[in-house]
Amino acid sequence: YYQQQQQQSNNNNNRPLATPRNFCAKTGRGASATIDGHGRIAMGNRAFLREWIDITSEVDEQMAQLEDEGQTAILAAINDEVVAIVGIADQLKADAAATIQLLQQQMHKDVYMVTGDNERTAHAIGVRQLGLSPDRVIAEALPVAKVRKVQSLQRQGHVVVMVGDGINDSAALAQSNVGMAMGTNALVSEAADFVLQSSSRVSLVATSLELAQVIFRRIRLNLVLSLVYNALGIPFAMGVFYPLVQIQLPPTLAAVAMALSSFSVVTSSLALYLYRPSIQDTTSNNSTSTTTTNHHPNQNHSGGDDDDVTTTMRTPLLSSV
Repeated sequence: YYQQQQQQSNNNNNRPLATPRNFCAKTGRGASATIDGHGRIAMGNRAFLREWIDITSEVDEQMAQLEDEGQTAILAAINDEVVAIVGIADQLKADAAATIQLLQQQMHKDVYMVTGDNERTAHAIGVRQLGLSPDRVIAEALPVAKVRKVQSLQRQGHVVVMVGDGINDSAALAQSNVGMAMGTNALVSEAADFVLQSSSRVSLVATSLELAQVIFRRIRLNLVLSLVYNALGIPFAMGVFYPLVQIQLPPTLAAVAMALSSFSVVTSSLALYLYRPSIQDTTSNNSTSTTTTNHHPNQNHSGGDDDDVTTTMRTPLLSSV
């Protein structure tokens, strides 16, 4: 019996593929074609199939059930009849929910989720599973809609950080102020400003933002140290304070003091080796993926994704699923 089944399977595999006619594909919606002997075959989302067939209430209820579970419902139809309903779902990253919570509560970021999924599926994931507010979940977003969302935030004076891992995110990654690509997809990486090699750890997004802030603070500290040191040391070496303290710095000691200026800055910079992500332990056991917005203290900013107020700026970090 097994040999008969294997032989039949081999015969099916050897059959030539049918040549479709009148092939039509719509980005983010579905595709259809005419196959000789079968008629018109189509597969896509609800909106795509409604263009040429009637979807019954029974089919619609089954799709709604899948969407409420966070799955994207796809229909397959032959001629005017739905023959299959397929539920597709991306597995949420293990640390996504905790990362979003940290971005919002500890790092004061606004988090958005921009997805091509329908409204019901997007809210099941974004609102129920990730804890985002409904107005931060953007559903049924085609690639051009993602770009428009980034542009809209930028016009409001935000500095937008876009996080994406698919080819549909490339345009938005290029448009954003800072594009983060998750994984090693070559086409996506080309559009991004930098690449997070691990696509399974969403916490790297928060770590990258936190590390950038730590480095920038260290740069400012080094500038202050250098300015204060030289503002006091150079006049002292020139003898400006001699009438007050009756002490003059010998040339040899002045040379050593000048070297110590560089030593203090280098030592301060090397202290960055002691940096440890504050969210490392917190996000190790959670899941999700999203869009986020950063709140940065800044002044007189225009044309970025952060709120350009003289007190606080908001940087939307957009993530796509």
